Amino acid sequence: MDMNLRLLEDPLERQKEQLRILLVTLRRASSIYDKIEVLNVLPEVDAYFSFPSHLKTFLSGLSLECEYVIKEVFAIGQGRRLFERVEEDSIHRFRPLLEDLLALESFYQDLGGIIGYQHLVLTLLTTENISGENETLNPPEGTDLSQDCLEVRKAVIQGIKDQGKMGELYPVGGAADRLQLKDDKTEEGLPAARLIFLGKPLLEGVICDLQAREYLHYKLFGNQVITPIGMMTSLVHRNHEHIRSICIQNKWFGRPKSSFKFFKQPSVPTFTKKGEWCLQKPLKLLLKPGGHGMLWKLLKQEGVFEWFDSLGVSKALVRQINNPMASIDHGLLAFLGIGHQQDKAFGFASCSRLVNAQEGMNVVKEINGKKVLTNIEYCDFEKCGIQDKPTEPGGKYSRFPSNTNILFADLKAVREAAIKHPNPGLLVNFRKGHHYHAAEEKEEIARLETTMQNIADAFSVEKEAPLPTYLTFNERRKTISTTKRKSTIKGKMLETPEGCYYDYMLNAEELLKAHCQMELPSFPDEKTFIKEGPSFLFSYHPALGPHYSIIGQKVRGGKLENGSELQLEIADLELENLSLDGSLLIHATDPVGHIEKGILNYSNQTGRCHLKNICVKNGGIDWEEDHLFWKHEVKRVAALKIVLHGHSEFFAENITINGDLTLEVPHGMRMRAEEKSGRVIFITEPLEHSGPFWTYSIDSHERIHLKKN
Repeated sequence: MDMNLRLLEDPLERQKEQLRILLVTLRRASSIYDKIEVLNVLPEVDAYFSFPSHLKTFLSGLSLECEYVIKEVFAIGQGRRLFERVEEDSIHRFRPLLEDLLALESFYQDLGGIIGYQHLVLTLLTTENISGENETLNPPEGTDLSQDCLEVRKAVIQGIKDQGKMGELYPVGGAADRLQLKDDKTEEGLPAARLIFLGKPLLEGVICDLQAREYLHYKLFGNQVITPIGMMTSLVHRNHEHIRSICIQNKWFGRPKSSFKFFKQPSVPTFTKKGEWCLQKPLKLLLKPGGHGMLWKLLKQEGVFEWFDSLGVSKALVRQINNPMASIDHGLLAFLGIGHQQDKAFGFASCSRLVNAQEGMNVVKEINGKKVLTNIEYCDFEKCGIQDKPTEPGGKYSRFPSNTNILFADLKAVREAAIKHPNPGLLVNFRKGHHYHAAEEKEEIARLETTMQNIADAFSVEKEAPLPTYLTFNERRKTISTTKRKSTIKGKMLETPEGCYYDYMLNAEELLKAHCQMELPSFPDEKTFIKEGPSFLFSYHPALGPHYSIIGQKVRGGKLENGSELQLEIADLELENLSLDGSLLIHATDPVGHIEKGILNYSNQTGRCHLKNICVKNGGIDWEEDHLFWKHEVKRVAALKIVLHGHSEFFAENITINGDLTLEVPHGMRMRAEEKSGRVIFITEPLEHSGPFWTYSIDSHERIHLKKN
């Protein structure tokens, strides 16, 4: 009785129950014609289509499927809102709207199409608490990757060895609204993949990280590996076109075009707290991408699982491009290696979670005698009864670790899981936004989102059984530092490009001090960094390592003076006892191999550089100017630039190089610097040595050792 009263009193509950009954009726219909007949008798549909209208005229020339989706919109009570200003001259706007509705119907077919979508929206809007009385949440256990121990080193080697079994999945279709990224000339909104970080678009940086792992596999095991890449794009801000354009501009990064697979993430209607759909304007829905959880269903619908299988790929790394720190040092390969070693179905790379960060939590959920390692999104904390408080009073970190969206997936396991959980981690997250019916004011609006990491919910087991999933821990700044939002005048750095760069430079300080034994100026705290910038600049190509233990064998000793800049876009480098006061920029056009017929072959034909006991002095960075250090937009007074074209080498020992100088070494040549009569001269001669610059090997303690040839 109480339930019936509640349904009568709450309009959302009443609408939800009406749609539930309608869905049951429609499922019994044997044909599309029968389904339309079910809709035709509904008052919301009959009241509009019983009279002549431009929309009714338009429908007369369309298929039954088109008629059905439009009548569905009326059946859920959104028809008059969407079609309130239909004039004869607006007929041309019906077609794109119809395409949006058909895409929505197709993707949510398992729920009952558009009607099922709206029923689910109302269900989530009327659900106050999603945690059950018998449910407990515990912090997960996992492997600590921050320690140098035999277990971690074995996992690293396993991760490198099994690179040939891996595919990569990049969900790059997000709207990135908080980043407010725009084209400088056209003011057009741009996807996050276009954001320049350390001189490269984020997408290019992620593929650079991948090629560093493939190169490491080549150096240790001698095999050529081309990892297939699946990218989930979207239509927001012409995202799909931009992603393909970046790939084309970069000549597919020296990879076969066939090693990329693109599939579009559908966009879904946004809605108000009353469940009313939002419009940009009449006949134009305000759509947003429906969340990264669409990934798994799309892999099945678009044949990506079969594509991976045809290429011999059984596992995949899932990675978001707005987190450039994911591949720093050895953590990612150790994470992947554990997944291979233990043949796990799914895995999370995790770290400490900052209180109030807009990040999900990894938890072990226990309910009704079963347990599952899963994720809870930050916007669902309240519903789950979670208070976002530090573990200790006054502390920075929460009780539960962070979900970083760095995931390991066994493709067969997640394919089966996607059948059981086609829409994992459903949630609504309201934010202030503009829409047509709110006039000039902002209103809280949301979309129905799914979360890709919650496919893990399919892998629950009995409480006493071992989990088929796993989790690793690593230092936060080596695991997650995202570029989600534009920086503010208040100077808050969390989730901004500036904050990400600060973490990058803290990692650089650790690398150069602890592993390379280099003397550095003291690094500023966060407040000083925001105001004055870094005390030195350092960046490097991922293939220089990516492991710090490898880079520490290539770069040894030396000193960077305050305000100096060192860029190492090179893999084959020996840099010993450098004294730098100014800017030194080393760039190899072919850092990891050579191009044959447009395809990158990992090889010894690289740009190489040997510098020993070298002192470099020049004007360096112009500190009187404004800079965007995180973009590599830096103004210099002077610099020493060494550009190695193709397979070439630069060699210098025991000299000082002063002033603004650019040295370009042609392909097939070796440039040697010598001091004669108090002057430094540069001698160019044919490059004779074509063997490996460094030989990589693995010792009995699973450490990677380098030997200079």
